[in-house]
Amino acid sequence: MSDRHDDKDEPIHLDDWDPPDTEEFDDDHDEAFIAAVEAKVATLRNLYVESPRDHVLATQFERLLVERDAGVEIRRWAGIVVKAYSGAGKTRMLKRFLGQHPRVHGFGNADADPDFVHIDVPSPVTNKSLGLEVLRTMYPQGRSAVELGKPSRKADAGVSDIWTEVRNMAAEAGVWGLWIDEAHDLRNGGPMMHDILQSTIKRWMAHEHRPIIILSGTPNVEDIFLTREFRRRFLTVESPPLSVGVDTPHVRQMIAKYLRAADLGVDKSLRDFMPRLLHAGTYQLGWTLNVVIEAIRVSLLEKAERLSIEHFAESYAEIVQCEDQNNPFTANDWSGIDTAMHRGRQPAEKKSRRRSPKREETPW
Repeated sequence: MSDRHDDKDEPIHLDDWDPPDTEEFDDDHDEAFIAAVEAKVATLRNLYVESPRDHVLATQFERLLVERDAGVEIRRWAGIVVKAYSGAGKTRMLKRFLGQHPRVHGFGNADADPDFVHIDVPSPVTNKSLGLEVLRTMYPQGRSAVELGKPSRKADAGVSDIWTEVRNMAAEAGVWGLWIDEAHDLRNGGPMMHDILQSTIKRWMAHEHRPIIILSGTPNVEDIFLTREFRRRFLTVESPPLSVGVDTPHVRQMIAKYLRAADLGVDKSLRDFMPRLLHAGTYQLGWTLNVVIEAIRVSLLEKAERLSIEHFAESYAEIVQCEDQNNPFTANDWSGIDTAMHRGRQPAEKKSRRRSPKREETPW
């Protein structure tokens, strides 16, 4: 028998089994640097660029105020319906609008007594639970402008009693506006609730205090309006899906504002990427801008001088955890990717890589 040992009998060297990382990570990315990047990203998220729908909302709201101030006995309008698909940014638009409107006081201020209140549809939703939620919102601990009668909130209180109390308290506290967000969830109350809800809102409209209602939700919110007589009492603000041909210039303006704030240029790889971007953002404005901000975050962490399509591809892959063939910024057949299934996922914690490609900046 031979004393020779085959190679397979040789011990494995640890360095061969555990080689150094193939990617070079930037040791200079300390906590202070990352914190500075995150602060800049937070600033970008607070930026707001108005779109045509902001103008429509302001115009429709003014129509309601003119009629309310006129004191006509029979009101033409009950309120506004704001409808858009999820991810369009309608909630942020309404919060900003009501928070800045000169006739609306204390909205969004926890220490103030607002005269325009905001609720989400409760779950489970009934006309009773909806009324109790409005009562709770209109009676914060800090309200002191007037001496309010304490709301009953009794579990056995009748629906008519609850909504009578809602109307009376609104008048007593000076609450002249109610915004119900995610109003499409009112459909979960069943068909019987539609009839009851319509009667409730009609009585709300007929109250001498003349409160205004805003209902916001997905296009399914229209299912609440089962009768023509009811539909014609609401003005509409609609945010249709983005269109590559029509909305590209405006979306570019928004991105340019973000890039100026982040002190980034535009790489030539973004010359024709808008169709991919809108598809990645499911053609909804809010989600599309979120995709943009995440790409800027990656570019800042990599200390790039210009935003490139590689940053979009990398940030999207980190959020969705998808392969290149399912990434709208790398796939050849990107238009066939169901990007709506990717929404709602949070970006994973990422290691910061330094990559500063030297590309010529191209006018956008």
